[in-house]
Amino acid sequence: MKEHRNERTSLVAYTNKDKNNAPEKIKNYPEQEKQNLYTDETSEPTKHDDSLNVTTFEDILNFVGTRGRWNVMLLLLYICTSCVTAMQTLSYQFLGATPDHWCHVEPLIQAGWTQEQILDFAIPVDENGKHEKCFMYDYNYSLAAEVGYKVSTASRQNNSGLVPCYSRDFNRSQYQSTVTTEWDLVCERRALYSTTQAAVEIGKLIGFFLTGYLSDIFGRRTLVMFNAAVLIPASFGCALSFSVGFYIFLKVVTLIAAAGTILGTYVLMMETNATWEREKTSTMTAISWSVGYMLIPVVAYYIRAWKGLQVAISLPTLAMIPFYWFFPESPRWLITQGRFEDALKELKEGARVNGRTLPSDSSLLAAMQRLHAKTSGEHEPEAAAASGCGCTSQWLIRILREYFTLLMVKEVRQRTLIVFCCWFVSGLVYYGISLNATNISVSVYLYMFLGGLGEIVSLFLMWLLITHVRRVKSLLLLWLICAFTMLTAAFVMACYPKTPTSFIMFLSLTGKMAITAVFAIMWLITQELFPTKYRSLATSQANVASRIGSIFSPYINDLLGDAAVWAPSVIYCATTFLAASLSSLLPETKGRCLPENFSLMPDTKDNENMGYLPNTETGFVKVPIKSRNSNVQPQATSDTAEVTDTKQ
Repeated sequence: MKEHRNERTSLVAYTNKDKNNAPEKIKNYPEQEKQNLYTDETSEPTKHDDSLNVTTFEDILNFVGTRGRWNVMLLLLYICTSCVTAMQTLSYQFLGATPDHWCHVEPLIQAGWTQEQILDFAIPVDENGKHEKCFMYDYNYSLAAEVGYKVSTASRQNNSGLVPCYSRDFNRSQYQSTVTTEWDLVCERRALYSTTQAAVEIGKLIGFFLTGYLSDIFGRRTLVMFNAAVLIPASFGCALSFSVGFYIFLKVVTLIAAAGTILGTYVLMMETNATWEREKTSTMTAISWSVGYMLIPVVAYYIRAWKGLQVAISLPTLAMIPFYWFFPESPRWLITQGRFEDALKELKEGARVNGRTLPSDSSLLAAMQRLHAKTSGEHEPEAAAASGCGCTSQWLIRILREYFTLLMVKEVRQRTLIVFCCWFVSGLVYYGISLNATNISVSVYLYMFLGGLGEIVSLFLMWLLITHVRRVKSLLLLWLICAFTMLTAAFVMACYPKTPTSFIMFLSLTGKMAITAVFAIMWLITQELFPTKYRSLATSQANVASRIGSIFSPYINDLLGDAAVWAPSVIYCATTFLAASLSSLLPETKGRCLPENFSLMPDTKDNENMGYLPNTETGFVKVPIKSRNSNVQPQATSDTAEVTDTKQ
């Protein structure tokens, strides 16, 4: 350790003072490794000439700094967005809670009968000893109100038939009001209740479907600013809804905007993050979601009216107003767009906040132009196919082909479909478990608070796991843990219905801890698998798949769970096993730079780390990927460029 420290001290002397003073061992280091070691040890960069040894954006990022105040600011911006989105997404467990209810008998209420008298006289009891929720006895209640409770009870007929009712009374001991009680979303209107729940996921689906593609066209900052401007008034407006239809509309708009903000901030943060920092950063960002998750039951416990609760969870959105001054554009995206001056401006601001001094403008601009030249020759499958069409049809075909590029390029189609499937199952199982407290008969406040606390624990364990174990192996292990706990929970609820609910809650929360870690890894690995030009698009499309899964969750819990309480757990177990088998086919991405184009795509069929590069004749050629610090690098052909990577 002491020898290593002395070497680094000598390296600083080498880079800042006299090269002849450096030890022989330092002189033999590759130039890029000297720069990497140097930037880790000193805050004053070396002055460079116009020929900077830059091969990836990470090299430029080293000049700006990766652990300074600018990086912390970007992390805090995402943490704010994540907490806001978590509260808007998961709060409908309380906003739309369904209290106990029974038929509203207006003549008896007008006659002054107590709630107990109405339940005893008018409401039948089911086979489980509970009062019917949607039916009442077919009595003459106007006559009963005139003669009184005692006379009516003594003279009533036990074989009277049942009739449905179309208005209900609710038990307001736990919830003063909810969306359900506001618009009577029970019995024959129960499907509409599930639609209010699914509106959250529908909004996020639309949001991710649109904003990912638009973010890659207009930039991360533009879309985040627009969505933040929509999110703030829409979230407050939900509390002013005058009908269930208008409430659903505003909820969809709110979640569209929330999806756009969280996608843009996450992609920006990862694009400005050092390779060796991604595990730590992804863990911290996922924890911020869990903190927002834990805050929901705390706020809902003290605010029992749904309109007040909606206002309370909307107040944190005001923290997004300062984004206008502090949220930057992604320099990596600007370089891919050829906007070098704008990228230089953002890099200078980041270096200023971090207290760093950048190389000369001309050297950085030259380096950015070289990086752009490597990506501008990327294979574009949509361009040739669109030729020969009319203007309108050509534009439409080009848009569609750009949107579905990841599915059209055969070299990445398989992994794209696998990623989408894993995201679908992640959304289905995560939200299914999170919102299944009713079917396992536990306190919803305690269940959600412990669920958020368990997420934080699982994310710390995930950080240790992905730091020391490969991504794919970590995914496989976590999928299997979730599947096993869901299978055990279903078996216990089906065969031993009198099992203490605390044990069922333990199994459910254990599965939720595993699927939470899976979700966090899927966010990370999606950034690492796809190039900058399509990274936001890939993340948004993956989230669309997740939202489709989460849309099914309330229907599985509400409708299938009413038929058999163990049935939802069986569905979640089966889909999790499917995702586990598919995850084993994904390529490993640990320790690799974020790809700038379709290069650096690892091949799962080879033990050697392989990548694809554009080729004018065949579309892509496969070449071995070596570490940038390796002495042996792949030889580029006339149609390809060298592929390099940074490994820990």
